[in-house]
Parts: sequence; C-alpha cells; structure tokens
Amino acid sequence: MTPYLDAHSAPTHYRRSFAKLVQRIREEFEEAPGLEINVNDGSRFWALAPFTWELVLTRLHDLKFLVKTAAGRYRRRSAV
Repeated sequence: MTPYLDAHSAPTHYRRSFAKLVQRIREEFEEAPGLEINVNDGSRFWALAPFTWELVLTRLHDLKFLVKTAAGRYRRRSAV
C-alpha cells in the first residue's frame, strides 16, 4: 500500500476510511475527557501504525480538538 502524505493526495475510499478513523478516535477522547496519551502509547492502544496514528493526531490537532502538552502528550483542548 502506498502511504499518502495528506488527505488530498489519497484516493476517495482512503479519505473516507481515514475520516471514519479520526471520528472514532475523537469519540474515544470525548468519552474519556481526562485522557492524555503520547504517540507510542496511542499507537499501541488503538493498534495503529505509528505513521497512521501521527496523521490522526495531526488532524485532531489541526481541528483544534486536541492540544499537545509540554510533556508530549495529547489531550482534549477543553479537558482540565
């Protein structure tokens, strides 16, 4: 499988699958408001390749849903 560096270069079916994945993970963060996770732990927890997990994190960060802490962990923007 060819890796795609951004959503615009991927075929439509990959974009749809990626959008569903992003939504599923967003919902997980919504269900666990205090969740903070780093790249390695998130990749293992969701059983995703690190590259894919980083794309998901980047998308959720770009959407202003997640923030990256000084410790390199990601959490919901609205989480205290």
